[in-house]
Amino acid sequence: MASRTLVKNYLAQWMQMGKTVRLSPQGEEVHIYKIIQGERYSPLFNQLWDEISTTKAKEAYLSGTDQSIGELLSNKWEIIACARCNLLVPSIDMGPRVPVCCPCDDLPNHPNLDSVAPHVPITLVSQIDNLCDRLAQKSQNQPSEPQDVAENATYSSVEEDRHTISHLRNSMLKLVKSHNNPAI
Repeated sequence: MASRTLVKNYLAQWMQMGKTVRLSPQGEEVHIYKIIQGERYSPLFNQLWDEISTTKAKEAYLSGTDQSIGELLSNKWEIIACARCNLLVPSIDMGPRVPVCCPCDDLPNHPNLDSVAPHVPITLVSQIDNLCDRLAQKSQNQPSEPQDVAENATYSSVEEDRHTISHLRNSMLKLVKSHNNPAI
C-alpha cells in the first residue's frame, strides 16, 4: 500500500516536470508552477493536495496516467522508483514490481541528466548536517601521516580537520537557525 506521503511526493515530482492534474471527468486541468517554497511544499500545492486527497481522489488523475489518486491511495498500489528516470511511479503491489506506465513516457528528451531533477522539499539543517558528516567521514578515511612526519610535526592535520569540521558544522547550524528564527 502506498502511503499518503509517497503519493503526495509522486504527484509533486511530476508536477515539477510540467504535468497537470485532471480534477474532473470534464477535463478540468490544474497546473502549479511553484511546487516547492523554501523547505516545504508551496501553500498552493498543499491546498491542491488537500482537495485531491479528501474530496476528489476518485476523479483526480495525473496527466499521462490511467490510475486515479484514489486508486493509488488504495491497498492495491505501491509507489516505486522508475527504472528509466528514477522518479516515483505507481506499481501494482502484487507480483513483479513493474510500473504500469511511467508518466515520463510522453516527455521528450527525458530523463535529462543536465537539469535538476524534481525533488521533495529539503530541510537545510539536515542537508548541512549530512554534508558535515560526509566531510568528517572522508577525513577519517584518509590515510594517516607517516610515523616520522607525525612525530616531528607541531600539529596533526587529521586533528585539525576534525576541529575545523566541527567548528564549521556548529557555525552553519547557528546561521541556519538564526535565519529561520529572526528573533534569536
